[in-house]
Amino acid sequence: MKLTRCLFVVIALMVLAGCAQTQAGEPMRVYGSAKTVVPVGYSLVGTTTVGVLPDTINIPIEGLYPYQWWDTEIYGQGQCYVLVQKMIFKTPYYHVKALQGSTAEMWGSGWRKGNYSLSSGTTDKEYARYFSCIREKGGQLAPLYRVAMYDQKVTPNVVARVISLTPTDVGGVAAMPSFNDLYQYYDYGNGFGGGRS
Repeated sequence: MKLTRCLFVVIALMVLAGCAQTQAGEPMRVYGSAKTVVPVGYSLVGTTTVGVLPDTINIPIEGLYPYQWWDTEIYGQGQCYVLVQKMIFKTPYYHVKALQGSTAEMWGSGWRKGNYSLSSGTTDKEYARYFSCIREKGGQLAPLYRVAMYDQKVTPNVVARVISLTPTDVGGVAAMPSFNDLYQYYDYGNGFGGGRS
């Protein structure tokens, strides 16, 4: 399958905040100014919500952990998939740190970009859940994927992310980092005297 069938179409269309399903080839909102487009020929495989528990160095109140969820729409064509995601940090006590890494202009706004590899047999709980959802919906999976990940911190407590999964037989690319390697949080100090950096 040609790589071009799994690439994104670059657009520059401003949209209002929100998240909505779309038909392939139509612009869609991820959240706020973050938007993407589902490649033509892809169709909605399913939706899932995956919980993640960030690492934090200082927890101001014992037990007050910032447990969060990726709201995810999965689109596919053959063994290629695109995941369109948003995570809204629902606690007022923490904010997302600035995303560090290479950046790219995509779909009319700036995103952090990363290129990785990911096995469909991964034991990482977050990524395994996405593959499990695809299997449950009858989707076909390749053993190994090349990952193109685009994410952006839309607001201090909202992250938007688009992940493209393309089958590959070639290794040598860094493995997809875990959630806690990609996203860090800090104590916003709302009532706890913490920093606001």
